[in-house]
Amino acid sequence: MSSVKEKTFRKLKRKRIWPSIVVFVVFVVSCILAVTVFLQFIALYIMGTKVVHHYEETQRVSDALDQLMAGGRTFSEAMNEMQQYITDGRDLYVLDQDQNMVFRTGDSEPDFEMMLEFQVGREFVAVADNKSSFTREQGLGTVLNMPVDDVFGRVFEPGEDGETLAQWLDETIICQAYWLQASLKDEAYDLYVKCDIQFKRQDIVYVCFFGVIALVFLLIPVILLFINTIRSIVTQQKMTQLFYLDAVTGGRNWLYFQTGAERVLTRLYSKKKAYAVVNLHLERYQNYCACYGVRAGEELLEAMDGFLRVRVVKDELYARHEGADFGMLLRCEGENEEERQENCRKRMRSLLAELTGLKPEKKIHFHAGITMIPPYVAEDDKWYRARKNVDINQLYTYANAARIATGYGEEQRVTFFDHEMLGRQLWERWVEDTMEAALRNEEFQVYLQPKYSPVNAKMVGAEALVRWVSPKEGLIAPCRFIPIFEETGFITRLDDYMISHVAKLQAEWTIQGKKMVPVSINVSRAHFAQEGLAEHICQLVDAYGPKHELIELEVTESAFFDDKDILVETVRQLRAYGFHVSMDDFGAGYSSLNSLKDIPIDVLKLDGEFFRGDDDDGRGQIVVKEAIQLARNLNMRVVAEGIEKKEQVDFLAGQGCDMIQGFYFAKPMPVAEFEEKVEKDA
Repeated sequence: MSSVKEKTFRKLKRKRIWPSIVVFVVFVVSCILAVTVFLQFIALYIMGTKVVHHYEETQRVSDALDQLMAGGRTFSEAMNEMQQYITDGRDLYVLDQDQNMVFRTGDSEPDFEMMLEFQVGREFVAVADNKSSFTREQGLGTVLNMPVDDVFGRVFEPGEDGETLAQWLDETIICQAYWLQASLKDEAYDLYVKCDIQFKRQDIVYVCFFGVIALVFLLIPVILLFINTIRSIVTQQKMTQLFYLDAVTGGRNWLYFQTGAERVLTRLYSKKKAYAVVNLHLERYQNYCACYGVRAGEELLEAMDGFLRVRVVKDELYARHEGADFGMLLRCEGENEEERQENCRKRMRSLLAELTGLKPEKKIHFHAGITMIPPYVAEDDKWYRARKNVDINQLYTYANAARIATGYGEEQRVTFFDHEMLGRQLWERWVEDTMEAALRNEEFQVYLQPKYSPVNAKMVGAEALVRWVSPKEGLIAPCRFIPIFEETGFITRLDDYMISHVAKLQAEWTIQGKKMVPVSINVSRAHFAQEGLAEHICQLVDAYGPKHELIELEVTESAFFDDKDILVETVRQLRAYGFHVSMDDFGAGYSSLNSLKDIPIDVLKLDGEFFRGDDDDGRGQIVVKEAIQLARNLNMRVVAEGIEKKEQVDFLAGQGCDMIQGFYFAKPMPVAEFEEKVEKDA
């Protein structure tokens, strides 16, 4: 997964959908509240207009009463005279300063337990009528809160035949009695006048009309915002699907697997479950594409994707990583680690066996590497702790490393990653990170192992061997770094290093007049793929000036199975420059007699495996005897390495072997110790 794609996806994830949804909901609620407030305001305005009208009529009664009393009439006389002018429904009720009733008309009276002070342009005091069950039960202010069915049922009741629209609109549908307090100049009395507030159909129609208009104006932005929110949700879902799409298989890609697996593993309920990260690899996919076409290869990957889709269950994932590699996150059941691993192995073997049947007419092979993820136990043993900082890429890398370590045998198609494997990988990484600096700092030291004549036990040669003396790791054996150097190609740099140092030693010994023997140096097979190798070696040696015949170049037997023509030409050039050339490890691999026939080598070096183990039937001695005789017939000298016993020395001496190399005579030693030994034994 490229870093650019990952950053873009994380940016898309941060752009959440929920803010748009929250804004939409808040806006809708705000619109509903606004419409409600607006309708209440309209209704209050209509009611206020009616109350003001009634108050003006009430105030006229109060003014008339004041005029009568100003004309010299007593309060009782004024009230009696006023009574004849009061219309039906306009009852009066008067209280003195002690709140005792002193005058009343009609059979109802104010209910002072239900008094309301409100303001519509001015302050009003209204009191409920004791004969009105509606106000007595629900209060004077509930006129606006009547049941919708009650109000609209009255509004839309069909009128009588012949009734005009104006008459229908002017018809009263709600009538509510209440008492308004009127102000008198004589403050010794409180005057209350009974009024009827009437709601007509046209009032309700006005409220509904303005409500519909308000709803229409508010619904337009609500609809637009709703459409925009839905489009944002759909767009983000499509973008997410696009980011999760694998272009080859049409299924999920590695970004989906990475984010999904991290989400599954870090959930709280997943802490008690064991999982496995699997690297599933189709072997020789490029060869398959070369033989059957790229499109056929893609169809095979599509079939694998479809197969895995129906094999994974809840809380399991899969996706194509790259090439013909798929990653899988599988649940592993079992009471302990061994049982979980065995169940996982069985499941993967069954899955791989089924995968091989995707193309029954073609032979396809699959290998799998697995990294186990055990149940999580928090250090503080808190139940609410879950896995954190799960690195899916690293876990998959471990699984991939385990898969690479898998052999091609039927029984080795599934391999589990372990700590030893991690240790090897860490070591390989350390070697690769430090080898350049080690070469510059000359941490590679030359060790020399003498070669002796089996006849007189005199030193007749030596082999230069490399040892890595690291300030951190100490003395490192060649078997721990040479294979890594061969894999990385660094081995050619080490070859040059050894040739130069041996040439320098030979030159110093010549100047100092010390005894010298020919020294052989290993040249890796990778070096023989280089053009102009003979000239290159000659330049390295001539930089110090020793005689060429004092240096022998060893070529491993396996190198003879590479480009034979280049090898033959290089060997001939080296011999033309005066160097001796030997075939190392003869018999260690699949020996080819043609190589002895065609390549003009000087020395044949028998591999130490000829002399290890028991040889009760003498078959090994027969092979060694014939090999020595063959070499002598081809005018080659013979060196036997790995010799550790006296009887082996006696046998080789009797067969005419020229040189012996092994622990029987001497182990590899530093240069200073070798210089002392060559003075004594050469």
